[in-house]
Amino acid sequence: MNSARCPCALAFAVLSLSFLAASLPVGAAPPNIDPCSLVTKAEVEQTVGKMAGNPKLEREGGAAWCIYEFANGKDSMEVWVFPAEGLERGRKYAKKAVTLKGFGEDAFMDRGNHGVDSLDFFIKKGAVTIELSMRESPGDEEKLKTLAKKALGRF
Repeated sequence: MNSARCPCALAFAVLSLSFLAASLPVGAAPPNIDPCSLVTKAEVEQTVGKMAGNPKLEREGGAAWCIYEFANGKDSMEVWVFPAEGLERGRKYAKKAVTLKGFGEDAFMDRGNHGVDSLDFFIKKGAVTIELSMRESPGDEEKLKTLAKKALGRF
């Protein structure tokens, strides 16, 4: 997300995704997965760019997410985990869902969700939905595909 163009973009995206997490069914248990363990700091730096510090874990409702902030001070990437129902909620709110080949039949990506210049991948693995999100940039799809493969390999 590019907070330099809109200082509230990251906060708006987190609030929007928190709404998605909070709107999951009451019976949906939060996945017992640390999203920061799915993609390492070294992998993110090798694939996307130098980070400003260590990833930060957040939890709310039926979701947990890891925020990776970059050294340029304006970009970040997030890895989210939701109960499986999160995938359909994500699809419902997607601006234009496009099938994401090679990640299962339910996987999709979306650009510009919530009016933010972002690329979001939604992948379902068993009872869990994984979302990877970053600001649109050259090569963004390949970067997220590389990191998504690493995340799925840790299940």
